[in-house]
Amino acid sequence: MTIEEITKIITQGESISIEFKKAKEKVPASLYETVVSFANTRGGNILLGVDDDGTVLGIPPENKAAFLKNITSALNSKDNINPELYLNPESFDYKGKTIIVIQVPASSQVHNHAGKVYIREYETDIDVTNNQHTIRRLFLKKGGVYTETHIYPGLKMSDMDEALFSKVRNIIRGYNPEHPWLNVDNMQMLRDASLHWNDYENNREGFSLAAALIFGKDLTIQNLLPAYKVEAMVRIKDKDRWDDRLTLRTNLIDTYLKLKEFLYRYLPDKFYLEGDQRVDLRDRIFREVIGNIIVHREYTDATATEVIIEEDAVRTLNPNNPYFNGIMDLDNFNPHPKNPNIRKFFNVLGWTDEIGSGIRNTRKYLPRYVENAAPVFIDQTLFRTIIPLVRYTMSYFADQWFRWLEVDEKWRPKLTESLKNIEIDGKLHKMSWEEQITSLISSWMEKVTKLNKKVTKLNKKEALIQNKIEEKCLSSTEKVTKLPSKRVQYFIDILLLSGSPISVDDLVDILSFNHRTFFNENYLKPLSTLGFIQRTNPDKPTSPNQKYLITEKGKRFLTGKND
Repeated sequence: MTIEEITKIITQGESISIEFKKAKEKVPASLYETVVSFANTRGGNILLGVDDDGTVLGIPPENKAAFLKNITSALNSKDNINPELYLNPESFDYKGKTIIVIQVPASSQVHNHAGKVYIREYETDIDVTNNQHTIRRLFLKKGGVYTETHIYPGLKMSDMDEALFSKVRNIIRGYNPEHPWLNVDNMQMLRDASLHWNDYENNREGFSLAAALIFGKDLTIQNLLPAYKVEAMVRIKDKDRWDDRLTLRTNLIDTYLKLKEFLYRYLPDKFYLEGDQRVDLRDRIFREVIGNIIVHREYTDATATEVIIEEDAVRTLNPNNPYFNGIMDLDNFNPHPKNPNIRKFFNVLGWTDEIGSGIRNTRKYLPRYVENAAPVFIDQTLFRTIIPLVRYTMSYFADQWFRWLEVDEKWRPKLTESLKNIEIDGKLHKMSWEEQITSLISSWMEKVTKLNKKVTKLNKKEALIQNKIEEKCLSSTEKVTKLPSKRVQYFIDILLLSGSPISVDDLVDILSFNHRTFFNENYLKPLSTLGFIQRTNPDKPTSPNQKYLITEKGKRFLTGKND
């Protein structure tokens, strides 16, 4: 977690997923009630050393080590929290005061503290130990967190495709010839892979949904999930329909293999020398993309998975139970399992690695496949992945942007460098300057209007937008080069200039501001709060070398992309 993220949490105030607790001489006894209530509900963040109203009081620095040790021990003790929660409390120096942050994810299990079960409602931890109706609903809800584990008592071995067991053993043999699954029968393999198991809560035993998805006959899968399908399409020439299309309603083994074959047919093969090893970049990137689609999909959702090859990018949409909700920060993310048993099975096949590796490997190898390109991952109900195949940037119209900003000639190199780091899509790249600026201004004003309420809530002193756009502002090329609100103009200017790290002093100089404090409070702070820019040295906000950099979220706002 970064200092900016902590600021955002404190600004939001206590809620169903945020809790502040004072802590001076000892860890507050109520901490573990909140930990359990967050784990049982939707997860959240606990800040020790912060008063209920958001005032940062801090904890005595001399108590920090003891607090961290005691909290970690308590979280890992069944006598305190059962089942245990293996969390990692972190300490931060926040504006000269020490605070401790505990990030609690929503759990797939029902937890209790000292024998009592808590849930979170609004800003309160509620003891529901004696409310059997609520407890039952909680267990039912948790049973749905990993729908892959749902047992279907009617499923039999005869519903599985016998040929798939031989195919799987051949794949395992090529990856790990010593693996124990090569020497057991089919039923034992399913048990060892947790695909046939005992549900002690409901006193049931049988094959899970994951077993049917991996080994089931096509008819079996369609009987269980009638709407399930994966669509792969090529949209390069015919953008309204498709140039080629593949529809899959089959098991996950063949889905993985056929998706790879389809993608590789249309994507260029490139190699890279890593040390003395020749690396197939296409394979390294897109096996991760396909693996992530399969192991993280929410299979009970009727929405189809889509993999679309376009002229400038490969885009995927995948039904999902969101955990992060938004554009993922690839420097700071905690991977969260969606289908742990399917993922573990694919690990054995050598098709996926540890959780989170898919995103890390895609990010590592993509800039070698497409120079300086970066993937985008958006965690929402439909998880979206964008893998650029061609990299277009705002630098194509660098001269026009320079005139648009109306800044001193000495800043031209800085602006050009910044624009080279801000990607645009192919549709925008093909526009003329007049078309592009018209499109972008329209997009900015539409999005700014939607953000107005959010920013007003976070910063009551001023709203992000002060004047609404009028139709006449877009009536001619001459008029669209100006925004109707000067403040909005400055926001856009800052984003344009922060494609590469830039200091506050340089921004103040470029934009001709006289008061640095006013600039910080009214421009940098709102943009940081929205997640559009970030500090290059977040752990030391007052560092003399501190600079600001546009985030992926900021780039998507600036370039008119929709999330």
